[in-house]
Amino acid sequence: MPDAPIVLKSRTQVCRNAVFTVFLDHIGDAAGNEVTDYLSVVPRHRTADKVSGVAVLPVQEDRFGLIRIFRHPLGIHCWEVVRGFVDPAESLTAAALRELREETGLVAAAASLRDLGVVAPEPGVLDARVRLFAAEGCARAGDPSGNEIGHREVRFFSRKQLIELMDGGEIVDPCTLVC
Repeated sequence: MPDAPIVLKSRTQVCRNAVFTVFLDHIGDAAGNEVTDYLSVVPRHRTADKVSGVAVLPVQEDRFGLIRIFRHPLGIHCWEVVRGFVDPAESLTAAALRELREETGLVAAAASLRDLGVVAPEPGVLDARVRLFAAEGCARAGDPSGNEIGHREVRFFSRKQLIELMDGGEIVDPCTLVC
């Protein structure tokens, strides 16, 4: 049986900031099912295949780098891969290398980036995808240059330590879990 189409009947913009536009959509299907206030969050910039961000897992000698970050909506600190948005006219590779440098102070050669695929972090709400990378052979180039709220530290973990962090609920971000 083919999938029944879901149609957008109307869309109301709720708010907008520098990165996202938030809508309440009225959607329905052929069977008469409707949702009148379906929340849709749409990045203001994304590629043709809806990639709006990158996530980078730094790798040094079989150890994996994560940043400690406070996530306001959850009210907790978590360990996560480096993540950020792709700027207009910026390639995904350039965005990955820039975010790596800004958030960790680490650098890597473009040729050392391994493409790990794409993930939709919250496909029920967020109309976007994130391209995942591993950055092998990272080197320290200085201190992180970004002054982002909630970022605390960069630390490298063994595979066993990563599993312990996952089991302990300290890694909850889908991009980090997939990487």
